[in-house]
Amino acid sequence: MEPLISFGKSILGIGVDELSTLQILARCLAIYIIGIALVRMGNKRFIGKMTAFDTIIAIIIGSLLSRAITETDLFLKILAACLLLILLHRSFSLVASYSDRFGDWIKGHDRIVVQDGEILWDAMHKSNLSRQDLMQTLRLNAQVSEVNKVKTARLERNGDISVILADD
Repeated sequence: MEPLISFGKSILGIGVDELSTLQILARCLAIYIIGIALVRMGNKRFIGKMTAFDTIIAIIIGSLLSRAITETDLFLKILAACLLLILLHRSFSLVASYSDRFGDWIKGHDRIVVQDGEILWDAMHKSNLSRQDLMQTLRLNAQVSEVNKVKTARLERNGDISVILADD
């Protein structure tokens, strides 16, 4: 086992004062593979529409993983930190699936912006949405150009606007 660990340290440059080009390339390969594994552990949320909760974890992990490539003595510590962040993310997601209040706290909540063909301007302003933003979404997602044809439009937690059309 010791020869394997020694080989890994020399290839990845763990414990050296300066990384060689080959060691940086080996770290790039290792981080790429480890990054894919971390994203898979984090579930499919990373690759779909992301809430602020998901975006923050993706940015932090990306930043940490990039440092793991170039920092000489932090490689294993950074990988441990990434693993902890993924486990926290999974744990928070699990708690949020049982607690709406906790889910709203970490992921945000939806907001109705159109109800029975009427734009709810207070909700629009709280969501920083303009009439043009709403109309674009109605045209693209619901293929309607008039608000009075909408029963409900809701700004979802991931930033999308879902639309339910009124019955004719």
